[in-house]
Amino acid sequence: MNPASPETPPRLSTDLRELLREAAGRSMTLGELEAMLKGRGFGMLLLLLALPFTFPIAIPGLSVPFGLVIMLIGLRLAAGRKPWLPAFILRREIQYALLEKIVGLGLTLAVKMEKVVKPRMHFLQRWPGMVNLIGLGIASGGLLLSLPLPPLIPFSNTIPAFAVLFLTAGMIERDGLLVLLGHCVNVAAWIYFSVMLAAAGHGLSRLWQHFGW
Repeated sequence: MNPASPETPPRLSTDLRELLREAAGRSMTLGELEAMLKGRGFGMLLLLLALPFTFPIAIPGLSVPFGLVIMLIGLRLAAGRKPWLPAFILRREIQYALLEKIVGLGLTLAVKMEKVVKPRMHFLQRWPGMVNLIGLGIASGGLLLSLPLPPLIPFSNTIPAFAVLFLTAGMIERDGLLVLLGHCVNVAAWIYFSVMLAAAGHGLSRLWQHFGW
């Protein structure tokens, strides 16, 4: 018995180019972006929010609000509910210059990823609880992104952003291997943050002892 294969979704690069064409040079709210992205709305929205932090380009002031939005969407997925955002977040506007920059970064990464990404290892998405686990991983990455950490800590945004990117892209492209990679990067992110926190605590302790406090 050979069940029909599901229809192959459009490639990420195609969706990103279409998004930029439809934006037509104007600023847009998150709600307008989600509506424009149609059936892949919240998945594509997650990618757009995570993308700025996967490149070594500083875009100040975005990690906390973008991280919170990613975390909220991830928590809804983890709870088995339809992704939803409060109205005040959906009204938040993204300037076209920033949107163009994010989509440009996304196209660079998407073209490279599409050479290796393909539908496979479907059990990592279809087994009971797998989508909930993906949502939990996305929420975890969003939480780490939303932490107001000083920029001196290297890769504090990059590692969780890649976890969100891999999990979301794997979910959209039906690539279980990419989902597995996203979970592994998420674990690595928590290990990295734990090590950095322990090192910071040790440094403060040494400083405290040095000054005799």
